[in-house]
Amino acid sequence: MIAAKRFRWEAAHRLPWHEGDCRFIHGHSYRMMVEVEGEPTEDTPGGTSMLIDFKHVKRMVKPLVEDMDHATLVADYDTELKEAVSKIGSKIYELDVDSTAENLAEHFADHIGESGWEVLRKHGVETIRVKLWETETCYAEVEKDVMEYAEAPKRREESGRAPAHASA
Repeated sequence: MIAAKRFRWEAAHRLPWHEGDCRFIHGHSYRMMVEVEGEPTEDTPGGTSMLIDFKHVKRMVKPLVEDMDHATLVADYDTELKEAVSKIGSKIYELDVDSTAENLAEHFADHIGESGWEVLRKHGVETIRVKLWETETCYAEVEKDVMEYAEAPKRREESGRAPAHASA
């Protein structure tokens, strides 16, 4: 069984290494579909099964979407862009990777898995799938096994990897 929730937000970014126009600051109207797949762990009253209440998915994803909405997505190494955006007082969402659609899809999937794996497993969710549209015609998709996040806090601590964050 699959349950899905859609999200959208506006953000700017650049890919400084890109040989085409993506090296310039530009914006996107991002759309994202978060799908969770598994088998329901219990029947609801009336005998119908529900994999997970959509509010649980929303609680996991919405804070990240709000942090990114109307922000400039900046890779941590892009100090030039960070300084320029900070200087004018605009909102920044810093990532430890480039802000490609592929990396953003992975970032969301990892956030969902790391912050919500216990809730997901409790409801029988085995797989997280994130499909992120950067434009009307281009998207990236990533699929993750929920159980790979059971040890996520320990792995993050061992690697020294800090989660991305927003600033103004």
